[in-house]
Amino acid sequence: MKPLNYTKINTEKRKFYTMFVITFAFIFCCLYVTLITANKGVAELEQKNKYYNDIAVKQGEMNLLLDEILIEINDLRFKDRTLNERKNLQSLINEKRFAINNEIQKSKTNLANSFGLYEEFLVELQRIQTKIDVLKEVETGYNINKVQLEKCIEKHNQENKKK
Repeated sequence: MKPLNYTKINTEKRKFYTMFVITFAFIFCCLYVTLITANKGVAELEQKNKYYNDIAVKQGEMNLLLDEILIEINDLRFKDRTLNERKNLQSLINEKRFAINNEIQKSKTNLANSFGLYEEFLVELQRIQTKIDVLKEVETGYNINKVQLEKCIEKHNQENKKK
């Protein structure tokens, strides 16, 4: 026994199931797009995390080298050293400076220029080294002139005593 409105019921059932399937497919597609987007977002975040960690590690290494360079420059400026010791210390400073510069040049290809400040700092270090050398030469010349002047004064005083 079929109800009188059987065709209407079947039509409404078909409409319901069609809407249900369409809604289910829409929800499934939205879920799929959300998961794909989330995976891309996670991959991007991991890549950025690695990028920034690489920068932080390199900056830490450069900071340690720069600290060593500053200590050596301070020693070079304020401690009395022989000419040979000064040259050795200058070459050590230059080696560390070149190491930092090489690391910066390698990093320019992989990382956006995150080390511009370090490049400027290296240029300033080179200027400081040059100024220290010039000051040491002037100081040496001054000391030589001072010693010669003292000898002249002493010789002049001895000649005055003889008269």
